[in-house]
Amino acid sequence: MPNAKDVTANTEVKKIFVTGDYGTGKSVFAASFPTPGFLFDTDNGVLTYRGENWDYEQFPTSPQGWVKFEKVLRELKTTIDESPDKYKTVVLDSTSTLTDMAMERSMQLDPKRSITGGPLWNVHYQMVRNLMEGKLRQLINLPTNIVLISHLKIIQDQETGAIIGTEPLLTGQLGAMIPGYFNEVYVSTVKNVEGQSKFFMRTITKGHYKARSRLSGKARLLPDEIPNDYNALMEALKKGGENSGRG
Repeated sequence: MPNAKDVTANTEVKKIFVTGDYGTGKSVFAASFPTPGFLFDTDNGVLTYRGENWDYEQFPTSPQGWVKFEKVLRELKTTIDESPDKYKTVVLDSTSTLTDMAMERSMQLDPKRSITGGPLWNVHYQMVRNLMEGKLRQLINLPTNIVLISHLKIIQDQETGAIIGTEPLLTGQLGAMIPGYFNEVYVSTVKNVEGQSKFFMRTITKGHYKARSRLSGKARLLPDEIPNDYNALMEALKKGGENSGRG
């Protein structure tokens, strides 16, 4: 049987949930992962992945888009089961738009509407949760590197306008539930370095922005922030491992 002594941060496939504001390099980070890869492009952002070995499918934000997503996910699982080396990384970019697709599908399946013609909280939002939870579990369980990207929702006090928290831009409890499936939850940030904007991934919780890393572990192999690049992540893990062994 396997023994935990044989497990290292470098031997495990990476299952990473990335959240952050628009334009902070989330897709750039995902595009740096090992290929050949497969991209679920719900945000029509394949340009970020151009020039690299990424198969991809795009999806309209409609009931038909959700049905296509289910079909492609089934086919992808079958492909990987039959050819485990076909893909090294699978990316969903982004869960936020996928949630919109799930809502479109739920409103197609159930004709009930609120008095304003919109979705019903106890009907359609529950359907969205069920649709998303089941499919994302299937996606996360694929034996490849997985990167799920979500935009960030800022939570403000309605009276003062003060920021009281942040969470992934997902429906209802999904904002807390989906990141909980992952060992790695990173927050994308932008910093000015010598007059240039540079993208980073935060690996620890800071202020309202929640992040964590089990790869880093109790030895704190990772710094609080890393450049948003797969090779930079692996190099940081390597250096952290070397430093942790020194007396």
